[in-house]
Amino acid sequence: MPALPSNCYKIPHGYVFRIVVPEPLRAAVGKREIKRSLGKDYRQAVSQGRLLALQVDQQFHSLRQQIDQQEDYAEAFQRYASQAPHHPLKPITQVTPALVSGLRALWLSSLEADLAWRREGIDEEEYQELQENIQEVQAKIAQALARGQPEPFLPVIRGLLVGKRYQLAVSAAEERQLVLDVLPAFQEGYDILAQRQAGRLVQPKLTPEDIPLPAVWEPAAPTNPATTRNSGLSWQELLDHWRQDCPRKPRTDFEMQRLVQALSIYLPKATPATLTRAQVTDWLRHERDQRGNSAKTLEKKGTLVGAVFSIAVKDELLEKNPFSGFDYKRFAAKEGLAPESQRRSFTQAELARIFSPQGLFGITTSAGGGGYHARI
Repeated sequence: MPALPSNCYKIPHGYVFRIVVPEPLRAAVGKREIKRSLGKDYRQAVSQGRLLALQVDQQFHSLRQQIDQQEDYAEAFQRYASQAPHHPLKPITQVTPALVSGLRALWLSSLEADLAWRREGIDEEEYQELQENIQEVQAKIAQALARGQPEPFLPVIRGLLVGKRYQLAVSAAEERQLVLDVLPAFQEGYDILAQRQAGRLVQPKLTPEDIPLPAVWEPAAPTNPATTRNSGLSWQELLDHWRQDCPRKPRTDFEMQRLVQALSIYLPKATPATLTRAQVTDWLRHERDQRGNSAKTLEKKGTLVGAVFSIAVKDELLEKNPFSGFDYKRFAAKEGLAPESQRRSFTQAELARIFSPQGLFGITTSAGGGGYHARI
């Protein structure tokens, strides 16, 4: 029977998952402790407990990354703010596709604040006021796009740029075209807000290539195409690509997702493109030592995850599969477990004793046929 995972406890009415939130993360999580009921069934509690542990680990890791990014941002802003108080805005002299893409991503990524606000709870008056505002702006955006008259939204674009310490220094025609190009993102954002008003807390569809326009004081994103190509494939995208080949059984899909999550959480700095054979070995040793996995279990895990990598390599999304040709028998030489090559066969005397009339598989002389297992 599988052991109950850590942070899972038996209580009089069943089982419960409980973990204390690290102090630096409590403000973001909004509570000191995460607690979930696991029901009364032991096996179901074990399965749900393992999944919750992975999800919480991933949440904590993501929050730590966000906090680090916020600290880096604050430090960069402080350096910028410490400059001369009359430091001018940085002029933008050309409207480029990168500028349009950056503004679109900047607007859509700002909707995360709306979602956080809703989850904290809004009262009836706030809800109604927001409903009226969304409907009003949706109508204005539709009219601006239908009539090709984006002038009412010029201040919005200028405000977004000033907030990042930029100033447009282009012709009126170029500025007008910029607003027309960005307005569909505004429309998409307000459509999302309308769906959230109806209780569907949807998220904007942003890809790793959708990078919000960085502020003047922020470091520029890497532009090396090789770097972008090699590090662009996320763990989720790797899984999604595997799912596209053919329908997967729910159990297989769940197991694959669980394993990929476990791998990415154990190696937070690794990506599918940078994962090495040494890191794979390290992860499998961790699964053996911390979870008590046998060599066969490790081979099953490695083969499953390796299949995802194999498909990505065949489609030239990745250059290598670090699980390819892995020797899993090396893990069988654990203390207390004899390697397969050292296991001997039964002797003739032992076989005769096992299958004797008194043995487990013995043949009885009474009517009715064979031994115990033959009668089941």
